[in-house]
Amino acid sequence: MEDKRIWTKPISLAMLNGMCAGTLVEHMGIRFTDIGEDYLRATMPVRGTNLQPKGLLHGGASVVLIETVCSM
Repeated sequence: MEDKRIWTKPISLAMLNGMCAGTLVEHMGIRFTDIGEDYLRATMPVRGTNLQPKGLLHGGASVVLIETVCSM
């Protein structure tokens, strides 16, 4: 059976969320909500600061969320 773990050392949600204090991640309201051996989940609120002028989620905000999760 193939080892699919993505973490090379012990990690916790508190550690991940703490690392993001004072960064764009915190400004965007991104929070890590669940972690497992082969996955990481995060949420980002859709609010005025990440909307495009027509009131839809800005595509760049989606990229920030994706980049944040995939970079951990």
